[in-house]
Amino acid sequence: MTNSSRNFLLMTLTTLCPLLALAQTPPPKPAAPPPPRPVIVTTPSPSQQWQRQVDRQQLQNQQNQNAVREQLRQGNLDRQRANTTNPALQNQLDAADRSQQQLYRARQEDAVKRYQSLPANEPATQTRRVEPAPARASSAGR
Repeated sequence: MTNSSRNFLLMTLTTLCPLLALAQTPPPKPAAPPPPRPVIVTTPSPSQQWQRQVDRQQLQNQQNQNAVREQLRQGNLDRQRANTTNPALQNQLDAADRSQQQLYRARQEDAVKRYQSLPANEPATQTRRVEPAPARASSAGR
């Protein structure tokens, strides 16, 4: 055996030994899944619930007032139309009616938007942690 073939054989063995060792090690086991995270449930405090109920009642009152105003306005407009024979005046009444109806709808939508924009839960909410149920014991190993 020549010197160069001996060096080649030694180099091949030194390269193959770590590769053979890596091939025989078992693959790593997958990591265990992390434990389930607790669920945090926020409930508004009694004062926040009361305030939300007051806000809701104010919205309903305001919408009822707007509806009554609209009914009165519509009744007045109907009487004016009945007493008018002039087509130009009827056109003015129709234009005024459309304008007032748009205003009425805008008031109703504005009241709803303001109510919906109120914060449902303010920072002072009571929080409690709900822990997940413990895992059930299996009978496989018994």
